[in-house]
Amino acid sequence: MPVLQIGQTSIPYTVRYSSRTKSQRIVVTPNAVEVVAPPDTPFEQITAFLDSKRRWLFNAVEDCRPKHPPETPPRYVSGAKVMYRGRRLMLQVESADVKQVIVTCKGRFYIQVPYNLTKHEQQNAIEQALINWKRDRVWQDVQHLVKIYARKLGVEIPAVKLSQEKRTWGTCGKDGVIRINWQLVDAPLSVLEYVVAHETVHLLHRNHGDRFWEALSCIMPDWRTRKVQLESWEG
Repeated sequence: MPVLQIGQTSIPYTVRYSSRTKSQRIVVTPNAVEVVAPPDTPFEQITAFLDSKRRWLFNAVEDCRPKHPPETPPRYVSGAKVMYRGRRLMLQVESADVKQVIVTCKGRFYIQVPYNLTKHEQQNAIEQALINWKRDRVWQDVQHLVKIYARKLGVEIPAVKLSQEKRTWGTCGKDGVIRINWQLVDAPLSVLEYVVAHETVHLLHRNHGDRFWEALSCIMPDWRTRKVQLESWEG
């Protein structure tokens, strides 16, 4: 689809040839921009026509944009699903005599919210409570796993921190601190275990040479399968 660039605004448009029109015209709707032209009109002539109408077209497109964004449906309601450890678990939300949102998980997420919250406040409070709950859970998991793999490797148990760098699931810094992306809580547990084991091995071997993979194989023989799981999950 051709695009007319006006400053920082890109305006895609389509061309429709019609034997019923004797001259070019532009039709602007909220969903599309269409140029109607007589048959056999050269494309260069169409682009020149659009270029001559740049200011008018920009204003027409802006006028067609919705002045108020459409209201998005609430995400955190009973029956909705939230990802956790590779599964989409259902939410059960209910108002209760509590001072803050309470999250429990037993096959599904049970969410208790204070009576006095508006719908908007409720959604924000549930979202933050789920984030806090997940971060706490993955923090406990990572601390437990690091101890297991450090002992298997015979290295000192390192300091651990959570991160949220995009597309970086784990790092082992020169300071010996292992950082794990907390959003791995949404991946299968086997994937989180792989990332933690991988970064723990970096305490011994900083690069990905043969000795690194040999050490990883010693503490996690099926690391290749888990690596494929990670790549599949993040893709």
